[in-house]
Amino acid sequence: MLFLFVDGLGLGGALEDLFPFLLALAPTPLDATLGVEGLPQSGTGQTALLTGENAARLLGHHQGPFPSPRLRPLLAQGLYAWAKGKGLRVLHANGYRPDYLRRATEGKRLLLSAFAQAARLAGLPLLPLGHPLALLPGFWEDPYGAGAKAAALARAFDLVVLEYWALDLAAHRHPESLPDRFRELTLFLQGFLAEGGVLLLASDHGNAEEPWHPRHTLNPVPLVYTEEAPPPPEDLTGVFPWLRTIITSKTNKSDRNT
Repeated sequence: MLFLFVDGLGLGGALEDLFPFLLALAPTPLDATLGVEGLPQSGTGQTALLTGENAARLLGHHQGPFPSPRLRPLLAQGLYAWAKGKGLRVLHANGYRPDYLRRATEGKRLLLSAFAQAARLAGLPLLPLGHPLALLPGFWEDPYGAGAKAAALARAFDLVVLEYWALDLAAHRHPESLPDRFRELTLFLQGFLAEGGVLLLASDHGNAEEPWHPRHTLNPVPLVYTEEAPPPPEDLTGVFPWLRTIITSKTNKSDRNT
């Protein structure tokens, strides 16, 4: 399957006009506030998604954009490490510029997202741009074709994860470009689903659905899964255990059929 993580996408606001394709997929709303005051942030929200732990409550506040060192032990035991431990073929598909990786990993602070940190802690490579298995994290020249490539990767691996951070970037810095980003995402999803790919889509906090301001929101975030599944979770911390159940069930069925 493809786990498409879309940074900064909430339900509500102007989403009906901006991203009707997503609403047609009947997303489940997830609480991103996790019972902690303040606006949800990427560092703790993504950690909650990947580990099932309430990272914001652990720290006592929402924290972003990058997870603090206190959260790394959680990430080291999260989705990537668990999937690798099950013997699954896992791909962190984001492509990175080599100069960005140097700056992000060689300074005093580790300037990597929770997804990138978790992949690294699990021993997965952070692929350079241009690698045959790498996908751009947005701004695709051919979004439909990028979606089709993601579907091909999802057939070759048990779990492919792609972070789409372009939406959150646009909402913070270039809100006038949000219609282009939503159109890009729509074409990507159409290209992926046309190839029969299994999609899991989730986000960490709201933002782009309210394009009239540059801040995060308190809105719930979407969860989409395109196959039959157990009852969905209610908040970000439920996603990892729920996904773990789905993957284990699929693996057991595959084993019985071989």
